[in-house]
Amino acid sequence: MNKLFVGYSTKIELPNRGGFLFIDDEVPDIRRARVFNPTKCFFNPLKGLTHVRARELANVLYTTTPQGENTLTVRNGRRALLSLLLANKRLDKIEAPEKAEPGVIDAVELVKDILMSPVLKEMLCSGKEAFSFDMRSPIVARVNRAELGEFDSLVIGLILMNHYRGQLIIPHLEFYGRDAHVSLIRQGRLIAGVECLDDLPLRLRRAVLSIPDRVGRGVLYDDAVTLAKYSGLRFDPLRENSDFNNFVDEVMSSEE
Repeated sequence: MNKLFVGYSTKIELPNRGGFLFIDDEVPDIRRARVFNPTKCFFNPLKGLTHVRARELANVLYTTTPQGENTLTVRNGRRALLSLLLANKRLDKIEAPEKAEPGVIDAVELVKDILMSPVLKEMLCSGKEAFSFDMRSPIVARVNRAELGEFDSLVIGLILMNHYRGQLIIPHLEFYGRDAHVSLIRQGRLIAGVECLDDLPLRLRRAVLSIPDRVGRGVLYDDAVTLAKYSGLRFDPLRENSDFNNFVDEVMSSEE
């Protein structure tokens, strides 16, 4: 299912049944939920990797570094990383051959940069018993940005979102969301929260606004107007007590 929560006062409503993966700084206490702790749990994101998922993973990993999205180096690097992900059994096995092309070198350097983090290297490359992402049960991933740092947290979140194939719950989509995640909406498996719509990439913002099930609380005025428009309401300057104005006032309120 897809559902969007917008505003600074919204609380994510969890599904009543079925499994899911919940990713946030702090995680709710859910009966029988399994906890994924990045400092204690392990898995290999390349195991069973398909071509589609490898392409998605290459795309999102390249968004973790401040490079031009459409430069030739980045395009070649993404393409090279796709091939390297499919050709290797583990991230730490990825190496550049002699006389490698610039795109391959760029992709390998990106992987090395990621694995410079001891937390990421241990979690992704230790070879220890892998965490079981059973889609039949709730899983909560405590990815605390204050403790892990924003770079490590972003990489962990993006890799988890790529690896897990069931219902995802992302309370801070403004941090983790990438245009590549539009596919999650098409697949009907994204429940997301966002404080401010402008913090989302344009393509993803348009996609989440297409989700029919939207909840707003403590919303900024511009976002309230956007939500009203997407709800089919029109501003009428001659009517103060219009459906449009009432909707805007309601979603801007922080009261339940």
